[in-house]
Parts: sequence; structure tokens; C-alpha cells
Amino acid sequence: MSKFFTPFSVLLMLLLFGSCTRNDDQREFEQQAYGLPSGFTETTNQGQVVEADPDDWRTSPLFQGLIEIVPVYPNPATTSQAVQFEVEVTGVQSVTGLEVMTRFPDNTFRSLYQDFGALDPGLTTFQINPLEFAQFGNPEGARGLNRVFVFDARGQMISYGDIMVE
Repeated sequence: MSKFFTPFSVLLMLLLFGSCTRNDDQREFEQQAYGLPSGFTETTNQGQVVEADPDDWRTSPLFQGLIEIVPVYPNPATTSQAVQFEVEVTGVQSVTGLEVMTRFPDNTFRSLYQDFGALDPGLTTFQINPLEFAQFGNPEGARGLNRVFVFDARGQMISYGDIMVE
């Protein structure tokens, strides 16, 4: 009987239970992400946070300690002003690509940015035109609170946040 509970088997069971908890945490994170946008982290043109929304730009359980999303700036933005994204890979391993998407009121999605190459440790920056938040490309359709989702190349959600377009 004592041979059954070797240190290796106990360690294996702990890893399996920890993995289940992490998957549950990831599912809960994604359920929160797919809710309606509410609030946003207000930032200046230089990226300084004026007022933080605790629900914006959190890192999902699967990517904690590996990647960090800097709050998008400026936020709020105008339809004639690109928003800046900064993604920092903080772990020692690379991340398998990046895709940024938005969701329209009819629950269809649009890809706003794709880079399916490996993201090595360090900072990656890119910009998105706020008109991309409009389903039909018109300024009126872009205005308001827009939810943005950040995924890796395998479709695992990394983060999400809301951008106000005025």
C-alpha cells in the first residue's frame, strides 16, 4: 500500500489538481471577457493611466507571469486617432503569436491585428485605427465602448479590455 503513494505519484496528483483549477480559472476569465463592455481604463496620449478599470487588461490565468498588456492609449480615443497597444512578453519563453479582435453587436468578430510569428521576450507595439471598431467602417459605428480581445496564435485568450471612441 505504501508503494502506491510514492512521492512521484503524490506530485503527479498535485499537478493534475492544479491543472484543473487553472483550467477552471481560465474558463471563468473567458466568461467575464465575453460579457458586455463596461467602463474603461482612461489613459493619456502618452500612456499614463488617469483612472484604472480593474476589469481591463488583466492577464488570463494561462499567461500570468509570461505576458503583460499595457493599458491601451489614448483612451478615450477619437475616430481620427490611432490607439497604441503595447504587449510585453515578460517570461523567458516566447509566445506563439498574437491576434487582437473586436466583437460587433451581432456577435460577429473582426480581426484587428495579427502576428503569428513567435513573440520573443520584450516589448511589441502596434497601432489600431478606431474606425476598425465599426462593423461597416463608418465613424458613427465606431463610437462608444468597444471590447477588444487579445489571443495567442492557438486561440487561447490572453487579455481583454474596453476602448472608448468619441
